Amino acid sequence: MRLRWEIGRIIAFSLAKTLFGFQVVGQDNLLKDRGQILVSNHRSNIDPFFVGLATGQEIYFMAKEELFKISKFFTWLISFWNAIPLARNARASEALRKCSNLLQNKRTVLIFPEGTRNKFEETLPFKPGFGFLATTNQVPIIPVAISGVREVWHGRLTRLIDRDIRKKYQPNCSKNVRVKFGRAIYPAGYTTDRDDYEKLTQIVRNEIELLLKEK
Repeated sequence: MRLRWEIGRIIAFSLAKTLFGFQVVGQDNLLKDRGQILVSNHRSNIDPFFVGLATGQEIYFMAKEELFKISKFFTWLISFWNAIPLARNARASEALRKCSNLLQNKRTVLIFPEGTRNKFEETLPFKPGFGFLATTNQVPIIPVAISGVREVWHGRLTRLIDRDIRKKYQPNCSKNVRVKFGRAIYPAGYTTDRDDYEKLTQIVRNEIELLLKEK
C-alpha cells in the first residue's frame, strides 16, 4: 500500500468511526497478494470511500465518465485515489482492459454493477461486465454489501448542522454505516460465454442481497 493510502486511511477511519459509527464486517474474507474484484451494491456517491476504507488495502474503482467532467480539481481528486473512467459506450472496453491489467498485477478492483445509485431496498439488475472480467482473468469475486450511507448522510450529518432537524430525527441516531464482505466466489467452471458469466453475475447479486438482509 502506498504511503498516501496508509496515511489517508488512518485519518479517514477515525473520522468515519466518530461521525458515522462506521462498522466493518468480514474483512478477513478479503484476499492478499492476488487480483480480486470487489462487487458492491450502490446507494450513494460516497460508497467508494467507505468500501475502500473498509478493505484496509489500496484499491482501484470504476467511476462513470461524467464524474471526470465536473471540474479539474474533482478529476484530479478521484484520479489521485485510483478512479478509472468508465464510458457508457464502445469505449467501455478501454476501462475493461485497464482493469484486466490491474487484476493480472494482483491489484484489487471495485465495481458497482447496478450502474447507478439505487434508491430502493432491493438491488437493481447487475450489469455482467464484472463476470466477464472474472472469467477472463480467472480471479475471485468478493461480494460487498454497504448499508446506512444514505440514512446517515442525510440524517446524522444534517442533524449535526441543523438543531431543528436534529430534534426531529433523533430516534434514528443509532443508524450506522456498515460494510460487509462475503466469502470469495471463484469463477472456476465458468467460461467467457455470455450465458456462463451472466449466471456468475446472478450468483454474486444473490449473495449481496443475502448480506444486506443479515442482521
